Amino acid sequence: MDSITYPADFSLDPIKQSCILHGESISLTGTEFAILCFLIENRGRVVPAQELSDAVWQDEVYVAREDCLAVHVKHIREKLHDQKPFATVKTAWGKGYWVE
Repeated sequence: MDSITYPADFSLDPIKQSCILHGESISLTGTEFAILCFLIENRGRVVPAQELSDAVWQDEVYVAREDCLAVHVKHIREKLHDQKPFATVKTAWGKGYWVE
């Protein structure tokens, strides 16, 4: 996957695993980065929690993956909000997560 620019002042570089917002580097864990990349690649649609967790953790088995996913999404929101809220990760209750 190539670098993602969304919106104009936000970019993700999967090769370098870097996240830049308003010219400032945002420190994301590997899991947070994978979640955000997957959601942005699928922007405009609700990604079911199961699909998102399968994409992030693949073959790993987690009994409480959905709870784990919610915590990671919370951390992503906090980190992006510290800079400035943009099209943050939204929750479609009972369905999944999405970004505009």
